[in-house]
Amino acid sequence: MILQSLVHLYDELSRQGKVAREGWGIAKVSHRLVLDEEGGLIGIVSARKKVLRGKKEKEIPSDMMVPLPVIRASGVKANFLCDNSSYLLGVDNKGKPERTKECFEAARALHHQILDGCHSAEARAILSYFDHWDAAGARDNPLVQTNLEDILGGSNFLFHVGNKDVSDIPEIRDAWERYYRSGSGEEDTIKGQCLITGKKDMPIATLHPKIKGVLGAQSSGANLVSFNAPAFCSYGYDGEQGQNAPVSEEAANAYGAALNFLLADRTHAKVMGDTTVVYWSEHGEEAYQDGFLGMMGDEGGLTDEELDDVLAHMKEGRSSDIGGISVSPDEPFYILGLAPNAARISVRFFLRNTFGDILKNLAAHEERMKIVHSSLEKERIPLYWILKAMDNPDCRKESAPSTFWAGKLTNAILINGYYPEAVYKNIMRRVFLCHEKSSGGGKNKEKKIDYIKASFIKAYLLKNCGMKWEGKIQMAVNENCNDISYVLGRLFSVLENIQLSANHGINSTIKDRYFNSACATPAAVFPLLWKLTNAHLGKLDQPKAAYFKKKLGMLMDKIAMPDTGTPLPHRLTLDEQGAFVLGYYQETQARYAGKKEEK
Repeated sequence: MILQSLVHLYDELSRQGKVAREGWGIAKVSHRLVLDEEGGLIGIVSARKKVLRGKKEKEIPSDMMVPLPVIRASGVKANFLCDNSSYLLGVDNKGKPERTKECFEAARALHHQILDGCHSAEARAILSYFDHWDAAGARDNPLVQTNLEDILGGSNFLFHVGNKDVSDIPEIRDAWERYYRSGSGEEDTIKGQCLITGKKDMPIATLHPKIKGVLGAQSSGANLVSFNAPAFCSYGYDGEQGQNAPVSEEAANAYGAALNFLLADRTHAKVMGDTTVVYWSEHGEEAYQDGFLGMMGDEGGLTDEELDDVLAHMKEGRSSDIGGISVSPDEPFYILGLAPNAARISVRFFLRNTFGDILKNLAAHEERMKIVHSSLEKERIPLYWILKAMDNPDCRKESAPSTFWAGKLTNAILINGYYPEAVYKNIMRRVFLCHEKSSGGGKNKEKKIDYIKASFIKAYLLKNCGMKWEGKIQMAVNENCNDISYVLGRLFSVLENIQLSANHGINSTIKDRYFNSACATPAAVFPLLWKLTNAHLGKLDQPKAAYFKKKLGMLMDKIAMPDTGTPLPHRLTLDEQGAFVLGYYQETQARYAGKKEEK
């Protein structure tokens, strides 16, 4: 399903002119080999382009459309028109003259096989070059000596004749495409039925294209599909690599081109922990990607007003408009999560659904996350904020919990499934381990209970423990909720407020010393807190003391149970501790809101 979807995307993108058509690919070219009409080498000219990296200008190879490069594992295999110095000049830095000679002869034979019969001056010049170039004495050539450092650096070279790149000559392009469609002219090419397209008598790919752009994978590219002993030795195809899962070269090149196109689009390819996420609509329209990006909370997407309008249309089953493009709720939409695995790529998840349903799932997550907050806070919480809330700001990125749970959390949100319990546990762990007093200043300062942590705790309780907390937990403080863990969280916030009112300017409050134990073992802590509170109430003026006593009385009425023994539980479960944190957070937010109204 993954490869089929990518091949279909390739067809759409090639129809729109966004990717190279069949038989062509992108290569990084650093130099042009300039030939005269007789095939003599008259120049080696840089094809690099200048880009700004930070504050410095840097030269990098240019991306050029060339005949599709072959996939090399070992052995000698030449490319047409564009290749490295071993194949086109007979020069390398590996100290293996016999192999270098073999490479040059392979390139010579390939170009004769494709261009024999062509009559253009450019084709004749290339063939004449291969027939007369002295590969054995190439290092002594003045042009090679002048550019020896670049040549030995593994650069790609492209032939250039008569002020034209030869890949742009119509006759040469036609000759290449005939050769490519014939199965690359190899007599030993294995042919069969492609599992992806269903086409019969197609050349089968033994090596699949390299995928570039997955964070953590090899920069030169890694394989999404590969065969390695003894994995490919099955179903009667021992040693015949690739035949037990036959994918045609056409389909392999198509899915590789489509996936590399998606990964190269850094506007839409997103990294979540160790997972690189790409997404696309069936017809390759960027408007769908923009809508999805915005719903994920990314600032690079649409505005909140535009997203609200799109979502309203999607919920009603109607098309909407994004950037002048009509977006249908029934458009198939695909999301693929990839992670590095040595020289290969692992699939973290692959989802296919309609665009409308995926947006509804994201909206359901958003609704659960809504909680009272400062007007300065962002309304839509990006996924990476939730992941960041799991981590210690001082820990190394590669060992952070978010690195391991990003893929599962993303998948759960997109399918409207249960949130991973580990994410909830790690966020609660940060609540307990964070000490605001000692966290210091600077960019790594962490709040014990902030908007992000409280939002996810609320979402987790409503989704994973919905039967217990549905209707009890709301966006703001719920005065009618009588669950003891939630009420105790509110009570703790009131006790802290009393302490702050009685002792202006204190550096630490009961939250710094008693919050964790009050949340986990309330029966052991609250009697001490009440004793401290009585002392604090004695320092307040009568109207304020009366206000707090009334507030305390209302909360105490909710937890005093006359028909039971102790009104306070000895221990709270992990979900009850989350409710305690929410009660504290929402009561504290209500306190701040009240102060703003008074001002």
